[in-house]
Amino acid sequence: MITTVTLNPALDKLLETDAITLGETNRVRLLSASAAGKGIDVAKVLRDLDCQVTATGFLGGDVAGIFIRCFKDEKIENRFITIHGSTRTNIQLFEQNGSRTELLERGPSVTDDECLSLMKQFRILAEESDSVTICGSVPDGVSEDYFRHLIRTARHSCRYVIVDTSGKWLHIGVGENPDLIKPNRREMTELMGKDQATDEEIIAFAQQKVKDGLPYILVSLGGEGAMLICQDGVWRGKAPEIPVKSTVGCGDTMVASLSVSLHDRLSPEEMLRRSIALSAANAMTFETAHVIINDYLELLPKIHIEKIR
Repeated sequence: MITTVTLNPALDKLLETDAITLGETNRVRLLSASAAGKGIDVAKVLRDLDCQVTATGFLGGDVAGIFIRCFKDEKIENRFITIHGSTRTNIQLFEQNGSRTELLERGPSVTDDECLSLMKQFRILAEESDSVTICGSVPDGVSEDYFRHLIRTARHSCRYVIVDTSGKWLHIGVGENPDLIKPNRREMTELMGKDQATDEEIIAFAQQKVKDGLPYILVSLGGEGAMLICQDGVWRGKAPEIPVKSTVGCGDTMVASLSVSLHDRLSPEEMLRRSIALSAANAMTFETAHVIINDYLELLPKIHIEKIR
C-alpha cells in the first residue's frame, strides 16, 4: 500500500476565458472542479495505475463533502483528519492564447490538537505502508519540527519516502534524507540558494546531495523534459511533441510513477522513462491528475532517455 499525505488540500477549479481584462468583469467557462492537492493528485494517478492507496491530511469546511465523494468514487481509502478550518479553493484560469493564471488561497490554520490527531493516524498508516509520499504546501499551525517528525516517522516505518514540496519545507525535507525528491527547476534553484542556475550547476549540486545520502533526485524541466540524478549516474529524458491541454498535475503524476518504480526496483533509466510518459499523458487531458492508460502506453516507447554522466 502507498500512503499519500496532503497537509493543505484544495478544491481545484479550472476555468477558461478568451482573455483576461484586469479591473473588468470577465466571463469564464468551467472546465472542471475537483478535489485536489498534490498528495491527492498522486493518489488519483496511483488508482489509474490500479495501486492500493490511502490518503491522509487535514480536511474541513463546506467543501469537505466534495473530497469525501471523490475518495469514494476513486476508491481511495480516506484517512483524513477533520479540522475546524475550511479547506481552500484554488483557481486555474486559462486564456485562449495558452497562458495560465493561478489564484491560490492560503488555506486554513490547524490547531495543536488537530496536528496530534494526524500524527497518531499517520504512525499507524506508515506501519501499514510500503511507501509514503508527503506532498504540497503546509498550512499555518504546522511547525518545522512537526514536519521533520512526519518524515522521520515515515522513514522509520516504511521502505520508501518521497517528499515533494517547496521553499523552506523542501530544505527541511532534504535534511531528513528521504528516498526521493522531485523539485522543478525553480524549486531546485531556490534549494541551491540561487535565482538561476545552469543545468551543469544543478547536476553538480544534486550529485553532492546524493553523496550526502539522498538516493534519488528528479528535476522536472517542463517542456525540456526531466533529469534523474542518483548514485549510478545522471539521466536526461524528454517526451515527443504532444497536443498539450493542461500541465496542471503533471508533477504529481511523475511522483505517482516514481512511487511505483521505487517499489518495483526499476532501473533509473526506466524510472525516468515511465515518469515522463505518464506526465505527458496527463498533459493530454484537461482532467487534473488523471491519465488515459492507452495514451501512456503509446508514449512509453517514444520517450528518449540518455545517460549524460
